[in-house]
This record gives sequence, structure tokens and C-alpha cells, in this order.
Amino acid sequence: MAGSQSAVDWREWHAAYDDASSPLARRLALVHRQVRLALELLPAGPLRAISICAGQGHDLIGVLAEHPRREDVGARLVELDGSNVARARAAASAAGLDRLEIVAADASCTDAFDGAVPADLVLVCGVFGNVSTADVERTIAQLDRLCAPGAIVVWTRHRNPPDLVPLIRERFAAAGFEELAFEDAHPTGVGSHRLRAQPRPFEAGVRLFEFIGHEALWSHLDPDRRAALGALFRPDCSLLELVEAMRALPHGSPSAPSAESMLREARGTAAGKHLFLAQVVAQRFPELQPTLVHRVYRLHPVDARAWFGEHVAGAIPPEGIVDVHRYLTITHKGEPITLDVTIAGEPWDGRTSLPLVCAPGEDHPAGANPDADLRQLEAEHCDEAARAPFLAALRA
Repeated sequence: MAGSQSAVDWREWHAAYDDASSPLARRLALVHRQVRLALELLPAGPLRAISICAGQGHDLIGVLAEHPRREDVGARLVELDGSNVARARAAASAAGLDRLEIVAADASCTDAFDGAVPADLVLVCGVFGNVSTADVERTIAQLDRLCAPGAIVVWTRHRNPPDLVPLIRERFAAAGFEELAFEDAHPTGVGSHRLRAQPRPFEAGVRLFEFIGHEALWSHLDPDRRAALGALFRPDCSLLELVEAMRALPHGSPSAPSAESMLREARGTAAGKHLFLAQVVAQRFPELQPTLVHRVYRLHPVDARAWFGEHVAGAIPPEGIVDVHRYLTITHKGEPITLDVTIAGEPWDGRTSLPLVCAPGEDHPAGANPDADLRQLEAEHCDEAARAPFLAALRA
């Protein structure tokens, strides 16, 4: 990522690729398909590729590992996060891709690609969703300077409001690119364009974009809440700051069940918030032994009113509904502590348990796949027809 990025844990973000049903995995499948198409269309012989903000290299390494043209492609993958660079290098080495150069550098400036261009294949995946509209347009307008004649660009952008995908496709056309393919993997669009215009010479020192950070998308939140959420992007924040930041994150369903969507849109469910918190605590404070727990319980209108408001309470019948709630436990100085960050409340003292946002019920510690465990418990215990109005009210 670029030099101005917030300090989000991109290693945990990339973990969603391992879940075949996740939005990131679906997006990756389309990126792979369009990279394979590009390799079929590009002329025979040696090829150059570059990847802007390459992350862990999934977009290119995942294709080249078993592609017939793997020996044709020399590439430079540029990524700022050192841990992601290390993982990408390990993946390239394991696949025997010794013509891939993976560098830790600021991909937002053309300097990072000096000596690796003009490229026949340019990957701009995961960039356009994290920069301003003006920088999206600026980047597209400058891409030909990184391209060889007839180069193919593969790009991604989420479809959440404001949906910039139509603008992106228009800007590529205006910059002399012909669209080869466009596909949707909700909530993300994946496109590829071929340069038909004559590319301009490479120019060093050109700033393509600035990462605006998630905070810039949170104008609807009050300043105190935005300040509290800032701890989510500081790798040196304390456990207390981390917990309070998650509690400050408004309760609600993001457009996709991923940490990226939750942080970008500043809203999360009990399931998403506690999964993210468990991952971060396991990385930063492993001695606390974080464990996710699912509780099967009955939710009554009176409790829903106290926790979520009248609108949600009105969606629950008088007899209540069976629901499954996720929370987190840690061990601090040998003592178990329960953490529930679903909604905000009195400040946590850092030593005692937080009240659970659910009634008493039957607890089930989560296993290696918490989301699968959650779905299984919901299938066994919940009446989906009865829960539907409640879930719809939460989303609203």
C-alpha cells in the first residue's frame, strides 16, 4: 500500500482469501480469470508485468504458479507492508517463480517502477477503492506511461456508494484503452482494458494517488467517535484502546461480511466485530489466549429495545426469537475476562468483564472456523423465518 496508508493489519485482511465464500476470494477468482485472458492475448515471448500495491501477491503468483507462460513473465510487485512482502516472496519462492521481483516500496509514485517498465501487464487491484475520485482519474490518466504498446491493465473497485465503476470504465476509454472484459463479484467489479493509443514515455517522480485512509470516509460520525476508532489503525495501541475502539464502532451490517467493509463503512455486527478483535488480539497480545464463544439464547423485545432501539425491538414477536450471539473471552493474569464489544457502554476498566449483549443461554466455544460454527448453530437452533425481520431491522 502507499506511504500514506493507515496502519491497518493487512495480513489479517488477506486471511479472507482462504475462505472460498468470502468477497475477497470471489474477487480473486475473477482477477485470476482476467490475468489468464491477458496472458493468452499478449504476444508470444518474454513479458513484463507490474503489480501496484501487490499485497501478498495473490493476484499474479496465483496464476503464474501453474501457467504455461510462467517462464515468459518477469515482474515487479510493489507493496509497502513488510510482512506482506515477506509472504509474497515466500509464495513466489515456493512456486519456483524466480523472475518475480517483490519490493517494499511506495507504489503510489512512479519511482517504484523505474527499470520495470514499460510493462505488458499492469495490475491495479485494491487501489481504486482506497483513494479519492480525483486520484482514480489521475491514476488512469497516467497508466500509459507505465505501459508497453498493447499492454493490458487489470483493475478492481468495490460497487458500494458512490459506485465509481461506470466512471472508471469511461476514464479508461478516454485514456485510449479498449475494454476487454468486465465482471461483478459482489460487492466488487473486476475489469481489464487494453491500451490502443501510443503510450507516452515513462516519467519518474509522478504521484499517482494518495491513500485517504478509512477515517476520511467517516464524516457521518461525531469527532469523539472518529477519534476512538483511530486506535484500530495504530499498531501500538493498548488493549484497552483497542477494545474501546471496537465498542465505538457503530453496530450494523456492512455491505459485505469482511473486515475491509466493516472498517471502511464504520459499522459491524457482533459476529464481525468479535472475529476482527480476536484476530488482532491473537496477533498483538497472544498471551491473552483470545477465544470466540457462541451463545444460543432467546432474544425478547424488551432486551432488543435496550440494546438496539425501538425499531429493532418492533421486529421481534412478543415470545421472542432464538438467536446466536458471538463474544470473546481472554485470560488476563490467570483470570478469565469476557469481552463484548457489540455496542458502546460505560468505559472498560481493563480488568473486569464487560456485560454481554445477550440473555443467558447455552455457550459453545468456537473452533478453527468460527463462521462455519456460527452457521451450524443457527441452522440447528434458529427459525430463519422468525429471525428475518430482526436481521432486516439490524441491517436498516
